[in-house]
Amino acid sequence: MLFFLWATMAAAQENVIGIMASNGCVNCHGYEGRGGTIGTIPSLQGRSKEFLRTAMLDYKHNVSRGTVMNRIMKDVDDRKIEVLAEYFSGIK
Repeated sequence: MLFFLWATMAAAQENVIGIMASNGCVNCHGYEGRGGTIGTIPSLQGRSKEFLRTAMLDYKHNVSRGTVMNRIMKDVDDRKIEVLAEYFSGIK
């Protein structure tokens, strides 16, 4: 029983870390990254972790060009990119 309590608390803590890391993302991508209400802003929720990580790194390193994503991602460290990819890929 104690193991399940610990596992639940660990999962909740990871979720909080993802939620806190994603605070700026929801301004455009919507609640839990479920999609923006403006124009062509894509949904992030449920996409593969690899896709999200690659997309963010591509914006960070100017491989992909976006309207604001290059400026947003340029100072984001790789650990936060990993946290965001994990968080958004886990939302169903």
